[in-house]
Amino acid sequence: MFLIMKTTWPLVLLAFFLVCCGSDNPASDDPAVDNPSGGDIAYSGGEHSGGHSSGSHHSGSSSSMKVEPISAVTDTLIEDTTAVASKSDLPACTPDKEGESFYVEGEQTLYFCIGSEWHPSETVTEVFQVGCHNGVLTLNMTGEEEEEESPSQGQTNPWGGNFNFGGGSTSSALDTMPVRLPGAHIVGIAEKGPFRYGASVKIIELDSTQRLADSRKTHKTCITEAAGNFSFDSVDLVSPYLRVEANGYFQNELTGGLSSHMVTLKAIVDVTDRDTVNVNMLTHMEAPRVLKLVENSGNNQPIRSVKAQALKEILGSFEISLGGSSGGNSAFPGWGWGQQQQTTTSTDGRFAEDISLFDGDEYSAALLAVSIMMQRNGSGNDMLQYTSGIAERIKGNGNWDDNNAKADLADWLMVLDTSGSYATIRNNIASWKLGEVPDFEKHLRNFWTSIYQFGACNSMTAGTVKHVNNSLSKFFISYYEQPDGPRTRFICDAETHLWRAATDIEKDTVGFGKGDYDGQIKNGKINAEKYYVYEQSKGKWRAATGDDIMEFVDIAEVMAGLAPDEKVIFVLRHAERSDDTGKNGHLTSNGKKQAESVGEKLKGESIVFANSTYTRSKETCESIASGAGVTYTENTIADLDGEWYVKDESKYESCKSENGGGWQATSAYAYKGGICPGVYYDFDSRSEAFISDIVKPEFAKVNRVGVWISHDTFVVPITVYGSNKKVNLRYFDTKQWIYYLAGLAVIMDSKGNIRYVPVKGLDKATMTM
Repeated sequence: MFLIMKTTWPLVLLAFFLVCCGSDNPASDDPAVDNPSGGDIAYSGGEHSGGHSSGSHHSGSSSSMKVEPISAVTDTLIEDTTAVASKSDLPACTPDKEGESFYVEGEQTLYFCIGSEWHPSETVTEVFQVGCHNGVLTLNMTGEEEEEESPSQGQTNPWGGNFNFGGGSTSSALDTMPVRLPGAHIVGIAEKGPFRYGASVKIIELDSTQRLADSRKTHKTCITEAAGNFSFDSVDLVSPYLRVEANGYFQNELTGGLSSHMVTLKAIVDVTDRDTVNVNMLTHMEAPRVLKLVENSGNNQPIRSVKAQALKEILGSFEISLGGSSGGNSAFPGWGWGQQQQTTTSTDGRFAEDISLFDGDEYSAALLAVSIMMQRNGSGNDMLQYTSGIAERIKGNGNWDDNNAKADLADWLMVLDTSGSYATIRNNIASWKLGEVPDFEKHLRNFWTSIYQFGACNSMTAGTVKHVNNSLSKFFISYYEQPDGPRTRFICDAETHLWRAATDIEKDTVGFGKGDYDGQIKNGKINAEKYYVYEQSKGKWRAATGDDIMEFVDIAEVMAGLAPDEKVIFVLRHAERSDDTGKNGHLTSNGKKQAESVGEKLKGESIVFANSTYTRSKETCESIASGAGVTYTENTIADLDGEWYVKDESKYESCKSENGGGWQATSAYAYKGGICPGVYYDFDSRSEAFISDIVKPEFAKVNRVGVWISHDTFVVPITVYGSNKKVNLRYFDTKQWIYYLAGLAVIMDSKGNIRYVPVKGLDKATMTM
């Protein structure tokens, strides 16, 4: 029997690799991927995976994100405790470690513990046979035969069918046929990420006379270094048709550690004209399709004649188009089947088993992209089941026709991309120091943007902002400005010509164009609670700050903030009215309650009231007085009727009609002027006149508090004036209008100095119409 020596097992860390801890700053202008269910789950593609934050041009957006609950990288982080940086870091070679192996990364060499000393593998293999079992290396120190193990680790055939694919061997004529190629030298690389040393590689010869059934002719070797290379130095082959299986742990691109479980990847190959056979995710996925194509031919075509087609179909299923013409057609005369080789149109003569992760070409990038995609559900058996399900779809007609699964994969890749996790993956792979990391990102982005139907991103489409209109996506919305659902939008970046998550300002200001005037403010199209300001000198919109927008302050807060020598007159719009807008229209019962609630905030004060000539203005004063517990004394000021700013009343109605109504005309006049020449007074001088000629003299009658009730067409412009145009009552732009019992507090100190505070008597100061 083969002696299995004690080995060091890779440790599962007591943590899951969860990309987490992002910013949830509501004022942030970072790209955001939002939760369709309403809440925000914050995370970033940080360094928990073993990678580093990177400014790589491949990385996409790398800032903190708000994402909806589609997991990004959620695989378990497995640290390989059998790898050390240098020989000096090797543990003591004690009897209990006899036969164990450690990999010294600085030398890229395996060392074995033998006789209390560490020896490099090249010297050990001259004396002992190196074997592998359960993903770790072993030493045969007895010279006994190795105990056979199934490289599939008990897995069943995920594809079914009659090819005996992945199961045990059966008796076939091939088992008794003479060797046709003695001493063949077969080499290759096993990669998902690279398979770890300790992985086993097995060749099973397939019987072409039995529909490519397994024969009992098998050959086995072990991977003994970190890059996943394997070699069969001398095998006697009867059949050129082989299934090559690699079983073990692999370097996980998403976490930077090892895979969570051992996995088996396969390749179906024809070694008529080759001695290099790589095993990877492309060979694994194409295998069922290759066998199906051979079956469809009545088993009259050699495997190599369908390989290029199968590879092209696998890549096409992931929106990857590479190469152009002819699969290889050179024949190996020794096999006697060369005349059957057919030329196929696909992939520049490349077969899946030709491709490796670090070849530095476009095929390497495609392989890495597909390998990453297959980890949608993890790096163990779930990955294999996911991969097999897709391969089964492709097997029949060469097309992955599951649109729901494609949308789900697109969503996951998009979250990885916009979270910055592509950069983490790149850093993880680069840390293996096996070669230049190919541009896998472009294929991942091309997949999710294609599934989202975004189209090309180039100089012609730069700056275009889109939403996800694929109804199968979790990020789907039916139209760009849909108020409910995900707020995620995407933009074609003018510099990189790549689609990426749009920042708030990019998605909120779409269609704004050039502003009408300096300081113009608009609500965001997607984030309606955000404001944006137009800077005429720069010709661009920017996010509003506290210096741009002045908030309304509650009347109670204003009262609490009055200095001992200050008095205040509140100029407010009346409370809620009935539908009768004439002079004799009344308040509603709710309007009276509103006014009483404002009065309660002024209890204990001696209040001087003033009202317009309208009934609802007087009723508002009466109700405020009732709430404050004071007596109302009527004091009518006709200038509060609402037409203080109107110079020519004969033309006023026409002006309103020409400008979309009174609210539209009044707000446009207050903020930007220039409408209806001759109808309005100059805004600033007329506002100053009201304060100096009407308000100031009345302060002599006020003990501490005055309440003046007017109407919206007056309260809006006087509040705009007092706030220096920093309140948002831009009905003509934002459809914001003054709410009931809101307006302006005019505050004067003992020296006659005036200051202004926009105020609200109720919970809100504005309403969107």
